[in-house]
Amino acid sequence: MKRTFAVLLFMSALVGRVGAGPRELPLRWERGTCIYEATTSQTVETAYGTNLLSLPFPATTNYDFYFPPLALPTALTTQDKGGGTVFMKNLSSSTANNFTVTGRMRFYDYDPATGTQALIVDTGTSPSKNVNYGQSINWSLANVWVPNAYTVPAGHLLHITLTLTLVSGNPAGFAQLMYNGASATSTVAFLSEDKAADWTFSAPVLPAQSMSLSMMADGCANISCAGYPNQAYLVQATTSLSSPSWATIATNTAGSGGLFSYVDADAPNFPVRFYRTSTP
Repeated sequence: MKRTFAVLLFMSALVGRVGAGPRELPLRWERGTCIYEATTSQTVETAYGTNLLSLPFPATTNYDFYFPPLALPTALTTQDKGGGTVFMKNLSSSTANNFTVTGRMRFYDYDPATGTQALIVDTGTSPSKNVNYGQSINWSLANVWVPNAYTVPAGHLLHITLTLTLVSGNPAGFAQLMYNGASATSTVAFLSEDKAADWTFSAPVLPAQSMSLSMMADGCANISCAGYPNQAYLVQATTSLSSPSWATIATNTAGSGGLFSYVDADAPNFPVRFYRTSTP
């Protein structure tokens, strides 16, 4: 019988096949981020504003931010708004690297159990903004009403996609998107902008950053993962993604370099098997 195996990556709690989907940023395990909700200015982690990090902007790019799972459901009404402010830098010393860009944020309700998401609100594309050499620039996105009353269930993730679109110019390797710092110096996202919604996030988890799979001569599956040093991980498997029932098949602790592996000796008994990692 032919056997098929697939590896699932857990990046920022996103379940997806290897190589699929937009660029995913591991904000879940940064020490703080300025992508936050407006009611309490709560950040993804607990040490808000301790870092000021940058992300490259070589050209039109989607940046995806995922919050920890909601501990309680959050209700949004048509009286709530979504919006944000984008901070960028141009580190060049030459006019040859001046560029013009637009920004847009979309807020989604992401269901980690199914890998599906629903759009909550879209700010639309901002007017063009010039980012000239040596400058730090910020601009506000439109504050847009939530089009329909919507409740994000407990256990779901708030997913924010920030799209920066190059209108003209040459950002080369000098353009940066600023995040993970104080709100006056880095990109922020608001839902809701009018501070009505009350978000309660669970404690973040530290999933493995990457996973690969190779088949052994005896049909067993050799699973190799790169995670966080000395972090305990669960290796889980399921035979279906339509209504997945994840079973823990191993517990492993990453070494000092963050690497760990596991051989699934039961793999030959399953025509199809999918894998993921989680934390205890």
